[in-house]
Amino acid sequence: MSPVAIRRKDPASRWGEESLDSQFEIVAEAFLESFELLEEYAPVWYTEQHHKRALTACRILDKSKATRGATRSSKSYER
Repeated sequence: MSPVAIRRKDPASRWGEESLDSQFEIVAEAFLESFELLEEYAPVWYTEQHHKRALTACRILDKSKATRGATRSSKSYER
């Protein structure tokens, strides 16, 4: 489902009212929560390749947040 379709289905969506930075924070937070759950529960289908891709995404988020001036907890996501 496309982001547009999701927004149309969500009556509480204020897509046009939120800044790009606040939208980024929502997406980043959701990704990090998902990542933490995958790391904690380690389902059998969650391969080392998935883990490495997620770590790369975490590093990109860290750099982006540093650029924005935000900080994330100092938790290490390395295995």
